[in-house]
Amino acid sequence: MGKIIAVGSHKGGVGKSTLLLSILAFLILRGKKCCVLECDDQRSIFDWLEMRKGNDSLPIVDYHECYTDIPERARKLAEKYDFVLLDTPGKKSPEFRKALAVTDILLSLTEPGSDIEINTLGRLCLDVKTAQAGLNKNMKAWILLNKCPTDPRDTEASELRKMLNDDPDWLPVPRQRIYYRKAHKGAYNAGMGVHEYNDKQGNKARGEIEILLKEIGIDA
Repeated sequence: MGKIIAVGSHKGGVGKSTLLLSILAFLILRGKKCCVLECDDQRSIFDWLEMRKGNDSLPIVDYHECYTDIPERARKLAEKYDFVLLDTPGKKSPEFRKALAVTDILLSLTEPGSDIEINTLGRLCLDVKTAQAGLNKNMKAWILLNKCPTDPRDTEASELRKMLNDDPDWLPVPRQRIYYRKAHKGAYNAGMGVHEYNDKQGNKARGEIEILLKEIGIDA
């Protein structure tokens, strides 16, 4: 049985689909059999795939959609794939709650410095912990700091991680964060993950994703 990975949030615009697709591309390049299960009716994954079709050198991505019985569909796909990646809506939704019932690993993204996102994150943590206490006791869930400033003098991300990890009411925050790098946007707009994209600047985004996946227990 394969692993089911969901990237979700109660707020849009946090970069969840962009990160999910780079994780997907990395796992495929590592020889893993993967698919995407689109559960967000905005269908941003579908749009990314349309951009990808023009490049015959890129691996084919298996794509599925489901907006109703998400747990059953995800489990069936996990029987055939090493990894099933779920893209859920960027809002509190029935699709997100259904995904919580079946997800092995959940990444919820937040951007340091946004008080509105922190308030939204509190409601998400309650939903996740409720699922962990009942429907899905084995789910591992993380808050991921995304779009972090690259300036080493900026301490907001470190302060936020400490605040969240010091309070058991929140979900744990990995040490590895995802920085704001042009490679993420460039790769997405080209129908690629960052491991497929050459930004001609060393592409530090690749290493950050690899370290993150090791830290949260995704064996690639």
